[in-house]
Amino acid sequence: MAESISRVLRDGALEGEHAPALTIKDTLPIAFGFDAFIYILSHLGSNISAGKSQARGLVLVALNRSPLFYFDLLKRRGFDPSASDRWIRILDCYTDPLGWKDRLLGFGSRSKLSLKASVTYFMDVGDMDKLFCSIIDIGRGVVGQGKVRFSVAIDSVSALLRHASLPSLSVLINNLRSHDQVSCIFWLLHSDLHDLRVSASLEYMSSMVATLEPLTQIADGQKSNSESLIWLEQNSRRGKLTVRLKRRNGRVKVLCEDFHMEQAGIKFLTVSSRNSMISQNLLPKVQFNLQLSEQERVDRAKVVLPFEHQGNGKAIQIYDGRRSLSEGQQDPHLVRPVTNTDSVKGEIHYLRDSDDELPDSDEDPDDDLDI
Repeated sequence: MAESISRVLRDGALEGEHAPALTIKDTLPIAFGFDAFIYILSHLGSNISAGKSQARGLVLVALNRSPLFYFDLLKRRGFDPSASDRWIRILDCYTDPLGWKDRLLGFGSRSKLSLKASVTYFMDVGDMDKLFCSIIDIGRGVVGQGKVRFSVAIDSVSALLRHASLPSLSVLINNLRSHDQVSCIFWLLHSDLHDLRVSASLEYMSSMVATLEPLTQIADGQKSNSESLIWLEQNSRRGKLTVRLKRRNGRVKVLCEDFHMEQAGIKFLTVSSRNSMISQNLLPKVQFNLQLSEQERVDRAKVVLPFEHQGNGKAIQIYDGRRSLSEGQQDPHLVRPVTNTDSVKGEIHYLRDSDDELPDSDEDPDDDLDI
C-alpha cells in the first residue's frame, strides 16, 4: 500500500480542505521507518520533478541526517543534481540545531554546503513559530506566491520533540496543513521513544498512518535465547506495513502488505491475504456473535417457513390468520383449499369482520369521529 500513499501525496489537497498528512511509525524491533521515509520521499520527488504532482516544490526539514546525505541520496536515485536545485530546498536543522556552534566558532566556520542556495541554515528548532515561518518562506522561494503549492517533509519529529513540546508541535503541523500553499506533509516518528499520548496526538492529526511491524510478535520473558535469536533472524530484514487511511466521508480503511530490505533499499510486496482478517478485527466488540457458524447456517436452512409448499402432492392450505386450521376445515367462511387443478383460475374471497357490516358499504368508518 506504499503506492497508494504515494498517490495520495502526489494528488495533494483539495480546495478548501486540509493537506494530506502521513505519519510513518516504527519501533526498535523493526527500525526501518527511515527507509520507508526515503521511499516515500523519492517517489514524491520523482513526481514533482516530472511535473506529475500537485506540488511544484519540496521543503525537507532535516533533523536526522545532514543535507549532504540527502544530496548524495538524490544522486544515487538518479536525480540530476543541477535539476534538483529547482524543486527541492533543505532546511538544515541537523548541523547546529541550537546555534551553539555558531556562537562558539563564529559564522565563518559553517561548511560550504550550508552556503548553497538550496540549503538554509536553521539554529533554533525549539521555536515552532520561527520554524513555521522559515518553512513557508523557503517554500515560496521555490514555487513563488499565489496558488502554486509545495510539499513538506520532516525526517524525524522524534528529534524535534527533544527541543519542543507536543502542543507547540501540534500547532506547527496544523498550521502547515491548513496553509493554502502546502500540498501535503509527512514525517517519521519512533513511537517507542514517546508516551502513548504523543503517538495518539500525531495519529489524530494525520489522514494516513503507516506502521511498520514485525511479521511475528515475541513475548518478553517467555522465549529462550535460541528462540529470540531465531525471531531476530526472521524479522531482521522483513516485516509488514499496516496503513490506515481516513476517508473524506469519515470511514477508515486498513490495508496491509509485507516488505523486505534489499541492498538498494526497502521493497514492498503485493497485498497479502491478511486484509480480510484485519477487516474482521475492526468489528465492534459485542456480547453476541455477528456471524453464523457453519452448523448455524445448516440449521437455518432446515427451518420450514409459514405457508411454504413442500411439494409433497397434497393440497395447498391457505390460512386466513384468525382461526386454527382444524377449525377452518369445517368453517364455510374460511378460504377453501386451492388445488393444483384449479389454481389457474383467479378468485378473490372477502371475509367480513362482523355480520353487522353492510355488504356494499362505502361509508367512511371515521365519520362518527369529531375531527
